Amino acid sequence: MFGRYRRARYVQTLDPARDYAEICRILTRYEFPWDYRVGFQFSVMTDLLIPSISRVLAESRNFADEGQKRFDDTMLAEYEVKRHGPDSGHGRETVRVVNNIHRRYAITNEDFLYVLVSQTLSPIDWINSYAWRRLTDHEIQALVLSARRQGELMGITGIPEDYAGFRRLLAENRTGRAVFAPVNREVAEHVLAVIVGWFPAVLRPLVGMLVPLAIAAFLDPPLPDVLGLRTPPRWFTRLVRGSMRARGLLFRVLPPRRESRPYLPRPRSYRQGWTVHDLGPSRHQSPHG
Repeated sequence: MFGRYRRARYVQTLDPARDYAEICRILTRYEFPWDYRVGFQFSVMTDLLIPSISRVLAESRNFADEGQKRFDDTMLAEYEVKRHGPDSGHGRETVRVVNNIHRRYAITNEDFLYVLVSQTLSPIDWINSYAWRRLTDHEIQALVLSARRQGELMGITGIPEDYAGFRRLLAENRTGRAVFAPVNREVAEHVLAVIVGWFPAVLRPLVGMLVPLAIAAFLDPPLPDVLGLRTPPRWFTRLVRGSMRARGLLFRVLPPRRESRPYLPRPRSYRQGWTVHDLGPSRHQSPHG
């Protein structure tokens, strides 16, 4: 147990304003690699609460035409920025690639802001609800400051200054802009198809029924309705949430990840490896990124 909290104690000796990149590296590659990743994946779904975002994704056809690659690229872009920090040479190059991808689409600053805030808070909420321990205020501040810096490099304006501001912006958007539209459900079905495709073919009919219910079980009302998902029975919600909490309790007593084994992605779209210049729709890629 003593060793399980060693990194948490080390993080407390760091300054989030100065060391946010190092803190984020520890959180995403050692302390909570699975939980951070799953929380971030949930933000892919909750981005679809805003019809204007869903319309951009539907019109791009990236989830419809190569959904697994689109999903992997979202996760890898986040990983590559966090790997050395947004201000590192590698982080800045990753942001440059992401900006070049986004430049092809008519995305408003308002939508960029929502996605930035949602993708920051979703992993925080997941970790605090289901991981082996909660994040400290120190760690939350580092995650927010890293997101702020990434947003600045992306050219996003009006980014909140702190965690409370991120919370306010998320609440305002979900109160004022999150409404059901058929396009929300259309893109959500493409994302769900990606997830179902991770399972053996013989299980996919059953998984195809359970995955939408499981995702809805982790969302508070009325968010499932906004995505066009059926709200599951209360017993099912308690079951899936309780299972994740039980996993967190189990990991609390397991040994920490060794320094020699940081989390490394294994994206299905890049069996032979990748560089940041592989990210983005296949039809727009060039040999020079």
